[in-house]
This record gives sequence, structure tokens and C-alpha cells, in this order.
Amino acid sequence: MDIWYGFEERYMQQELLEQLRQITPEEQEILAGKNQVEKSLYTRKREFIIDGKRMLNKGKLIDIRTHTRFIHFPRHSHDYIEIIYMCSGKTTHIINGTEQVTLNMGDLLFLNRHAVHEILPAGEEDIAVNFIVLPEFFDKTFEMMEDENVIRDFIVGSLK
Repeated sequence: MDIWYGFEERYMQQELLEQLRQITPEEQEILAGKNQVEKSLYTRKREFIIDGKRMLNKGKLIDIRTHTRFIHFPRHSHDYIEIIYMCSGKTTHIINGTEQVTLNMGDLLFLNRHAVHEILPAGEEDIAVNFIVLPEFFDKTFEMMEDENVIRDFIVGSLK
């Protein structure tokens, strides 16, 4: 039974990874020669602050999207909390203009609303997913977290 379960789990992981590897319309434009990120997809503001409401369908408080590959993703911040999970390969982030962080498969990066970062170009096999979490998502979560802990402290600090 354990052998079959292991096979099924690996098959499902591989199938999910294949879906995440698919080239998005934005990535197709980049591969066709577009040499910069289309900021209007992410914000209406003059500053490059990614707008969570543009990234989420109306009424949603959390969503997941793949990271845009093949291009330098310029210095930006968010009006939401971003959690990045590296599914395969690696990505390199420059945080607050000074700290370089490389995520490898299985790594997580938590960024609060005040973090500024940029991402160096990722290749075809460098698959990351971004969890976009609006601050309102945590209203109910706080009610369930009675005791203080590291995750609660991060969330509270991120929302301030």
C-alpha cells in the first residue's frame, strides 16, 4: 500500500509541476522580445507597488499565481503579504536593495507589505508560486491564534 501511495503522490506532484511549467501569455510576450515587465498588469500607481486587488478576483483574500520567468522583475513592493514557494530550480531576489537571497526547490520566502525587492531572470525550469495574501485574510486567523508564536508575531508585524 505504501509503495502505491508513494507512486501516486509522485505522479500528482509531477502533473502539478507540468501545469505550473506552462508558458503564460505574459511569458510568451517576453520570449517574443518584450524586454520589460508590463507594469500596468500589476498596478495603476506611478510607483511600482503591486496592487493586490488587481491580482485577486473580487472578494478573494488569498490566491496563488506563478512567478513571471525569463525577465528581470524590477524593484517593487506590494500592498499585500507575499509568500513565495520554490517548486523547482531557483530564483534570486534582492531585498531592500542590499540583501541577495537565492531560493532553491522547497524554500519559502515571506515578504511583508513594506519589503522592496526585485527578482533576477528565472529560466524555464525555475518554477515559483506566489501566495498573494491580503491583510484582511488574517482577521479570522487572529481570532484562532490565542497564544503568541513566531508566525503570529510575523503576521502582526507585517500588518503594522
